Amino acid sequence: MRPLTSLLSGLCLATIAGTSLACGYLDQPQLAIIIDDLGYSLERGIQAAGLPAPVTLSIIPNTPFASQLASHAQMSGKEVMMHLPMTSIDDPAKEPLVLTADLSDEAFARLMAEAAVSVPGATGVNNHKGSALTQDRAAMERLMRSLEKDGLFFIDSRTTAETIAATVAEEMAVPVASRSVFLDNNRDPKMINASLERAIAIARRTGNAVVIGHPYPETFAVLTEALPNLPLDVTMVPASALTGCDRHQRLTSIPWAAKKAFASGIVKSPK
Repeated sequence: MRPLTSLLSGLCLATIAGTSLACGYLDQPQLAIIIDDLGYSLERGIQAAGLPAPVTLSIIPNTPFASQLASHAQMSGKEVMMHLPMTSIDDPAKEPLVLTADLSDEAFARLMAEAAVSVPGATGVNNHKGSALTQDRAAMERLMRSLEKDGLFFIDSRTTAETIAATVAEEMAVPVASRSVFLDNNRDPKMINASLERAIAIARRTGNAVVIGHPYPETFAVLTEALPNLPLDVTMVPASALTGCDRHQRLTSIPWAAKKAFASGIVKSPK
């Protein structure tokens, strides 16, 4: 029989699934897990949508099952993002739609509109590859203007240490967060578990962590077992809940809502 703490943890995850929480709403470590590279396999996309927690599904636009999976994910209570392909330094993108620096404004607008139509209900974007484009300020400014106009958030997948995507998003008031851990660069289940433990440690230390995984059988097996048994002091949230968080000031002795009240003068600080 599963321990009572595990059952309670699973119930907590279920109640949060599909809910977009304001940054800082919970005064405890928060963990967001994004499953990338969806859209090519219907079976794996359905598996991702069935994971027992509010994971976020990021779907590559114009892939064979993009629209179907986006609709299925939302019906399953999962947040949906566009996993937007961008130019890379060493690995040319071969996806149906690829964001490049040399697109005209008209071609860029057409690409973004086509991507949005193919992933209905997407509330945010993260980059697929993009080690070249995320270093290009002009390209990132154009992307962030588009996201700001459409009310979308951005997650920087950090495919290069030289990325400026999150910095530009912050400058342009686009809700943003950055990837903390890649879950399954090594597909050995022991290594996937170790990566998840590292993400939990980051969340405990800084207040939150963004994890990116992929639709591998090993990843699904680990998450299916691990997610209902997460430590009770760590809360799973959709990726949007972490956009805009200040990672270094999240955990303090005063809850975020109270700090805001003190700052506004609504509540007087205790002597």
